[in-house]
Amino acid sequence: LVPNEQEREGYVPNVVYTCGALIHDGVLVIPYAMSDSATSVATVPVRDLLDHMLRR
Repeated sequence: LVPNEQEREGYVPNVVYTCGALIHDGVLVIPYAMSDSATSVATVPVRDLLDHMLRR
């Protein structure tokens, strides 16, 4: 994860952190916080992630 423009400013700038993830209906769900000021959720289909990781 990389902070986008609006997530770069805050108490701790340029920081995105998560403390876990889960898979729901084949989608990896990653809750995260940024700059100690807000939270959000990133998602990616597990199949897409695996295809990308296994690509040579």
